[in-house]
Amino acid sequence: MKILVVEHSELIRIRLARQIGTILGVNQVIAALDRVQAQRLFTEMQPALIVLDLHLPDGDSVPLIPQFKSKNKDLKIAVLTNDATDYNRQRCLRAGAGWFFDKSTEFEQLLEQLRRLSDPTTTRRAP
Repeated sequence: MKILVVEHSELIRIRLARQIGTILGVNQVIAALDRVQAQRLFTEMQPALIVLDLHLPDGDSVPLIPQFKSKNKDLKIAVLTNDATDYNRQRCLRAGAGWFFDKSTEFEQLLEQLRRLSDPTTTRRAP
């Protein structure tokens, strides 16, 4: 499984990429720090899943969700943010994200979800 991590914080981006890279079934992790890089890398690598930060240096990432999903209907998107309000959760889920995680309290839940999705011994289901 190819995963694209889109995260503005270098520390979190590196940590996520390292931890995701150890998950069974993940064969490539690429990281982007803004919308422009995310769009370019999405086109180049065609990931199966994107971990997306809500707020990026060059703007709100929510508009990227339907844009990416329109190009790959099977794409899975997990939003990971420090701005985990009900409003933002609903915005992201309505836009097509499968999951919404709070960076402060749900980091491990994100990793566990990625383990379930990438495990080659289980049947993958769309969110």
